[in-house]
Amino acid sequence: MKKKNDRNLIKIIGFLLVVCIVLGKTTSVLNYKDTGGGGGWQRFYHMPQKTADVMFFGSSHAHCTVDHGLLWDQYGIAGYTLSAGSQRLDSTYYFLKEAIRVQKPKIAVVEVWGTVLDGMEYSEEVIYRNTLGMHWSKNLFEFVDYMTAGMGESSSYRNRVLCKLPIIHSRYKELSKEDFKDDLPYMRGYRGSFDIVSFETPVKVPADQKADLNPVCEEYLYKIIELAKESGTQLVFMASPYILSEEEQMRFNKTAEIAAQENIPMLDYNQLRDEIGLDYAVDFRDSDHVNNSGAAKVTDHLARFLTANYELTDHRGDSKYKDWDLNKQYLDDKRETNMLNGLTDAGSYLQGVSTLQNRTVILSLNGNYMAAGDSYYDGLAALGICYEDYQKGGVWIFENGVPTLYLSGKEYSQKYPIKDGEIYVKSELHDGDREDTELILNGKNYSFVENGLNILIYDQDTKQVIDHAGTDIYVSFEMIREDAAE
Repeated sequence: MKKKNDRNLIKIIGFLLVVCIVLGKTTSVLNYKDTGGGGGWQRFYHMPQKTADVMFFGSSHAHCTVDHGLLWDQYGIAGYTLSAGSQRLDSTYYFLKEAIRVQKPKIAVVEVWGTVLDGMEYSEEVIYRNTLGMHWSKNLFEFVDYMTAGMGESSSYRNRVLCKLPIIHSRYKELSKEDFKDDLPYMRGYRGSFDIVSFETPVKVPADQKADLNPVCEEYLYKIIELAKESGTQLVFMASPYILSEEEQMRFNKTAEIAAQENIPMLDYNQLRDEIGLDYAVDFRDSDHVNNSGAAKVTDHLARFLTANYELTDHRGDSKYKDWDLNKQYLDDKRETNMLNGLTDAGSYLQGVSTLQNRTVILSLNGNYMAAGDSYYDGLAALGICYEDYQKGGVWIFENGVPTLYLSGKEYSQKYPIKDGEIYVKSELHDGDREDTELILNGKNYSFVENGLNILIYDQDTKQVIDHAGTDIYVSFEMIREDAAE
């Protein structure tokens, strides 16, 4: 009898384990992957423990200001931004609490935009954005309980949020491949911008002019301070620069006073704007956020402060930190995309392509491209294509600036292996002289110009398409993208 009961118990335990695994996998697939900023919860939980030495918290002011590519490349600082758009200090407190439990960062840098606000926000949008990505833990239960109480919701609503599936189950209609596999697993949380919007320089309020904080905001500021002290986490406050009012600046001054009383460093970049050389004509993307240029100035100053005042290990060259290398390379990819988008004619575009390093370039000359005579040749010569091959046409593949495949003419077909995938190039003649060309990367065809030039630029390490463009001789010599050609 006892053996039978033991077998039944084992079956029950096994069944419950299967249910838990299926529930966890289903929740992972259906859950929202991007809830408003930073690197996100999904990537945070995938990081090996105790690898992020410095973590950054707060609203979009955090993930739009701290450039992890620069932090890593120039200073070897392994950082990560765990934030959410428009995040208040109460949510920042719970984010920090979970980060300490899981990752145990040496330093927590809290962006304190939340101290200038007039209170907290309790809404369905806020609770979803901040809690759905968190793993089940005591911290999540406390966070959801606090938020639903602030919303005045019932315990049944709280339980639905905690369970998650009642909230996210309908997403099955909109699932994409990104729900099953993260395209940017190495992304560390910086969300930069190349946009430039000019502003007048705000009036600088003297540091001794202060305004009281909202009582609830001040309460959570002290809760963050106490949490850091209890856990032994070094705490730094920072205020990102933006077009702020005098009242907001006075509240930052009050925050700095509290920080000084608690022996916590505070870097207010609205006050430090002259020291870092911030230019309000070129360093902003909008009134609330700096662009890449402004972020570089803030990040460089912040990195020098951190390395001068704390013992931080330079992890560059350590294989455990390959995701930081890839994140830096991904940000380089974006800069190259922006550079190429600014080169509108075929000649300058091809010259720009010739400067790229460690990239895969697929280029084809299609259809009646020779109707333009030698118009493409100077740019192609910069890539090492000789005039004889230019006249023949065909397709080229370059690796790190070196041609590794050339198929001439208008009829060819060949597969080309790459890291974790394949390139397939194919061209056929139809109706005697109409050429049909395909440049297929991992199952997707990137050829869209019938008469002229097609080009695809790919980073095999980050698995990112940097650009795919073309120029149609019967339209112009300006580079166009597929969406504009349709």
